[in-house]
Amino acid sequence: MSLYDEKKYEEIISRINKLTPDAKAVWGKMNANQMLCHVTDQLRVSLGEAGEVKDASNFMSRTLLKFLVLNVIPIPKNVPTSSRVDQMKDGTPPTDFEADRKTLLGFIEKFVSAPNDFEFSPHFKFGNLSGKEWAVLASKHLDHHLKQFGV
Repeated sequence: MSLYDEKKYEEIISRINKLTPDAKAVWGKMNANQMLCHVTDQLRVSLGEAGEVKDASNFMSRTLLKFLVLNVIPIPKNVPTSSRVDQMKDGTPPTDFEADRKTLLGFIEKFVSAPNDFEFSPHFKFGNLSGKEWAVLASKHLDHHLKQFGV
């Protein structure tokens, strides 16, 4: 499961395009528009376009937790969110639903189009991630939140 996988990429794009502004969350506190901004912010972080992101990693999160999330377990529901990607705190506030969807689609395209030697930014909890690792994490994160809204 990776955004670099063409089938997964196309599936994610299709699901994003099926999302409606009035979609109700199956869990959590975000609305659909906040979710669009939240997942876009994760891509901003990966691409180094989110400003300073506080390092909240430790040995366990950079090793065991990172391995489990990338390779074994789905992203758990209702885990604490970094304030930088939390729309109730320091994350990007929602504007117009369609504009925010277009922004997300643009960041997905920017992510998958990054050159092979692109230096991705560290993750706030997992530390340094390669492009391949970021692509897995982004795919899992998008899938997690699209399921949250039933698409």
